[in-house]
Amino acid sequence: MYVVKRTQQEAILKESYLYQKAAEGLEETAIQKYADSYELKKKMDIMLFNQEKYSNGETTLQVLEDSIYPDSLYLLDEPEMSLSPQNQVLLAEKINEATRYLSCQFIIATHSPFMLGTLQGKIINIDTKEMSVSNWSQLENVRYFYEFFKKNEQSFL
Repeated sequence: MYVVKRTQQEAILKESYLYQKAAEGLEETAIQKYADSYELKKKMDIMLFNQEKYSNGETTLQVLEDSIYPDSLYLLDEPEMSLSPQNQVLLAEKINEATRYLSCQFIIATHSPFMLGTLQGKIINIDTKEMSVSNWSQLENVRYFYEFFKKNEQSFL
């Protein structure tokens, strides 16, 4: 199964890199040349090594760093999965930077209070009928965390 997984990952990575080159405006002949290039092979070797060396969460951070391009829109579904709270905050800070300095836009589905509290953007609560703009600290999921820790506050003293 390991070999199958690695082969699938390699194919997906290669396709992703080639798609990005097309999105950057590279012509089809140049994309074909890039597909067979040492540069692409080197990038893929690094990414595959990272996927084996790092945890899922650390790989997420690495992929984000390597795959963010200016003036792009990204749809992320629970990007905090497999990340420690510290790395969730780090991920949110990287997203904030990409938004500010690279003019990227992100639509993110998350339940993480760490992400919600760090991201600098509009939060639309889709769990309500009217799908209203909400403050992160008022979301039901975040309130649950707050109540849990408040109830167990003595454990932290």
